[in-house]
Amino acid sequence: MVIRCSFCGVSSEKSQKIYERKGYSVCSDCLILVREILAEFSKGEVFQGRGRCSFCGEEHSGERLVFRGKNAKICNECVRQGEKEIKGFDSTAAVSSKKSRGEDGLVNSRVRKAIRDLSPYTGPEIECPIKLDGNESPFTLPPDVLDKVLAAITKIPINRYPDPGAVGLRRKLSQITGFPLEGIVLGNGSDELIAMLLITFSGGSGKVLVPMPTFSMFKLSTVALGLEPLSVQLDRYFDIDLGKMLKVLKYNNPDLTFLASPNNPTGNSYSEDRIVGIIENSKGVVVIDEAYTDFCGKSHLPLIDKYENLVVLRTMSKVGFAGIRLGILFARNHLVKEINKVRLPYNINLYSQRIAEVILENLSFVGENIQLVTRERERVFKQLKKIPGIEAFPSDANFILMRVIDAEAVHQELINRGIIVRNFNSPGRLENCLRVTIGTPGENDSFIRALEEIVSPQFS
Repeated sequence: MVIRCSFCGVSSEKSQKIYERKGYSVCSDCLILVREILAEFSKGEVFQGRGRCSFCGEEHSGERLVFRGKNAKICNECVRQGEKEIKGFDSTAAVSSKKSRGEDGLVNSRVRKAIRDLSPYTGPEIECPIKLDGNESPFTLPPDVLDKVLAAITKIPINRYPDPGAVGLRRKLSQITGFPLEGIVLGNGSDELIAMLLITFSGGSGKVLVPMPTFSMFKLSTVALGLEPLSVQLDRYFDIDLGKMLKVLKYNNPDLTFLASPNNPTGNSYSEDRIVGIIENSKGVVVIDEAYTDFCGKSHLPLIDKYENLVVLRTMSKVGFAGIRLGILFARNHLVKEINKVRLPYNINLYSQRIAEVILENLSFVGENIQLVTRERERVFKQLKKIPGIEAFPSDANFILMRVIDAEAVHQELINRGIIVRNFNSPGRLENCLRVTIGTPGENDSFIRALEEIVSPQFS
């Protein structure tokens, strides 16, 4: 008998890995997708208190979350049960059953449940000629700066450890920003700095507050370190819901609150009065991630003089240097002293240090590229607003979030045309949403033409 997946429609003739119960079916691919979605949004309001699972027939709320598909609903417990029952579901199925049982036993007995339930942070592994999914800069180094970088690299003593405190690089950053050298910490990308903050400042309630949707590493790192994530949905305009946030601050007293402004993936900056309201009403550390500050011209660094509990993060990844993985943290000296206690030794390698120093000595081209990206962002936004069926959201970053009628179909059709964007389609606020990074003018033109070709026939 042919069984068809209730979520994607694939039949058992094409996929033998189908879990069936109470007349509903789900294939292994859909189980993976649903598990990742539930893990990403498990503490948000999207799934709380709603839904009758088609597979177990029960109404669920609280920690028992329900994913809503086109023809069925499935709860997180049935997802786990389905994965267990599908034979050969895991890629390790080729390993002998004895070895597999041993590995499963070790994982189940020694890995914390919160880690087992997590999905790792991953980016798409699809190669396309036009890459507009990673929020990277589309511009490479100018030839004269590249020559300087290459010359500097040849002089690096690779047999020696790097400067453990990256003092030379921090000094240049201090001179450029006007921020005290002693208040700057560098990380292997902002991701490492987020982990340092969570390790350092989680000695109170063990809770971490994050508005949703936002950068997924805030929550992933929180859970990975055994802390409790607290989530509050952004309002209808993707701004901070100050009333709900203040209520959580009052009754939960989180150790840290993460605010990304401009926010990823929504692209907007939060209202200044709401940010200040969070800082002033928090007894813990408030972290403002300014990864995209260069594209909006606003920074919260001056507020550190006024608020002891404020930490600001920046990165060099979005303005052209994602490959050197350099995150920058700014805070009061006494907070930095504690953070440095958990910073791994030699965490910024010699190459990243020296390349960053050369770039900071030749910054004029960076500013020119940023201006071009912001001009292109406004041009692309205006073009998107003209396309029927596209809802584009205003952005202060180097990308634009947009909602389409069928994100899965549009995403695949763009790939078919050699263009990759980021697919954020999931139940709730990001349903049918795609995020496009601003590329070169030519890349942006190709994207707009392709999108019009894909979407326009639906309205002809």
